[in-house]
Amino acid sequence: MNFKKLLFILLACFLAACNHSSSFDREVWVNNPDMEDTSNPRPWMVQDVMKNHLKSGMSRKAVLDLLGKPYQEGIERRLPKNTVLPDSVSFENAENLKPENSDKATDAINNLYRLYAKPVMIIRYPVGWSTIDPNFLIIKVNGKGQVEEYWVEQS
Repeated sequence: MNFKKLLFILLACFLAACNHSSSFDREVWVNNPDMEDTSNPRPWMVQDVMKNHLKSGMSRKAVLDLLGKPYQEGIERRLPKNTVLPDSVSFENAENLKPENSDKATDAINNLYRLYAKPVMIIRYPVGWSTIDPNFLIIKVNGKGQVEEYWVEQS
């Protein structure tokens, strides 16, 4: 068998084995809200949702009409976008992971949040798992009830 035929057969088998579409399908999305379901199709759709369906300025109601009931919705205290934690309070700093330093680093992070975090309205939809933690589509809604921004984050 020549290489092109073999490659075509392998590609056809791969595509046949893929049972998830990367295109957003509202009915499939709404009918698969379970965060614990390892075969949930949402992880394959989330990029299309963000690229082609969610828009800054759309209303909270339009989001709920599009994506259905959220997993969670409410006010959270968040640091402003693009805030970079200084090494002195980051757990990416190996010194802060040492048992003798972890309480001090935790207190410093809590103090940073206390001083700089602002209350924001967040809507969460589960979209799969990383190695051990769930991933969520996060939609930030401003005081006028409009989408301000959205992203996927690990919780």
